[in-house]
Amino acid sequence: MALVCLFYDQPMLLTGSFFLVSVILFIRWHAASDFIFYFVAFLLGPLGELFAVAFGAWSYAQPFFFIPTWLPLLWGIAALVIKNLSEALLSKPETRLE
Repeated sequence: MALVCLFYDQPMLLTGSFFLVSVILFIRWHAASDFIFYFVAFLLGPLGELFAVAFGAWSYAQPFFFIPTWLPLLWGIAALVIKNLSEALLSKPETRLE
């Protein structure tokens, strides 16, 4: 994401930016399944990254307990976008009878 490239050295600004993006996405997509996808990814994505960082696979600039504060928000956003994009691409187009 472009926001990470621009603000990786300012974690609180990046966290606030991703929080704002999350709010905007929830205004647009607010079905129960959207909330579930977001919060499952919000929890499990960073948990997997926590193990990878703890075992030395990679590291982050300015982490908070091994991972940055913005990472759970990014995982949630990514899950929500992928879910809704796949639903849009896999849905059958409506046929019109004229």
